[in-house]
Amino acid sequence: MSPRPAPTGVAPASARTTPVGHGGLCFGPAFWPQTGWKYGSTDCADVNLKTNYTRTVRVCWKDLTCTGWETAPKGQWTAIHSVPDGWGFYLEFQGGNNSTGYVAY
Repeated sequence: MSPRPAPTGVAPASARTTPVGHGGLCFGPAFWPQTGWKYGSTDCADVNLKTNYTRTVRVCWKDLTCTGWETAPKGQWTAIHSVPDGWGFYLEFQGGNNSTGYVAY
């Protein structure tokens, strides 16, 4: 297995970019996807997030462990954590609000 490049915080053009958000207020943690898992791919070495509000987020793995909390500033791509190819993950956001944005993975 070759080493991954260092996170750059910029989603490459080939990355899977998916809109995130919800239509109403949410109290407590918010999750993306709301059910199920997304899987790491060769398109991106990291999970990158861009939202319209500054959010605190972490990556949780299919085995139910999670990374530490990271701050994703509003309006810019932020590398949250590296995700190995094929690993199942979801994002957990602290608190709830009407934020929307994109995830590249």
